[in-house]
Amino acid sequence: MSVSSLLYWNDQLGKVVPNRLRLQWTITAAKTVSAAVANSASLVAFDAVASQAAIDAVLGTTSEFALAAFDATAMGTDAFAVVLNMGGQAKKLVGARACFYTGTDGLTSVRSGVASVAALTASSHTAQCALGSSGNLAARVILTGVDALTSGIIELELDWISK
Repeated sequence: MSVSSLLYWNDQLGKVVPNRLRLQWTITAAKTVSAAVANSASLVAFDAVASQAAIDAVLGTTSEFALAAFDATAMGTDAFAVVLNMGGQAKKLVGARACFYTGTDGLTSVRSGVASVAALTASSHTAQCALGSSGNLAARVILTGVDALTSGIIELELDWISK
């Protein structure tokens, strides 16, 4: 009797199967969130990221993602930004999905697909995600109505391949 193995029959397959990272934030007030699990590996913002130094401090890199991708023009209404320190372990970002759940039963939701691009477009109010030059990830998502929410959950799923 044969026993199935959890190992890939070809070691190259382990480098092409996307990992899925699901992050959640609890909305505590309008344009205010707290991570479901507290961490220092991400930077989130609604209206604009404060400075290039803030991005660089989270990632431990220099200008891996430009502040202009998260400025007031790029962010605009109902935009939510995430800069994620992956410890440089991401080789490819396949794509992402974002949604929020609100209402007393948590069943009201708005979903958004997020296109993976080579680099985040500066000052462009579009949903995008990108792999940085040092193996970290960033996303700018548009979720209609999220600016006005005072409770609920924002969820971001990223499909990525490790180095």
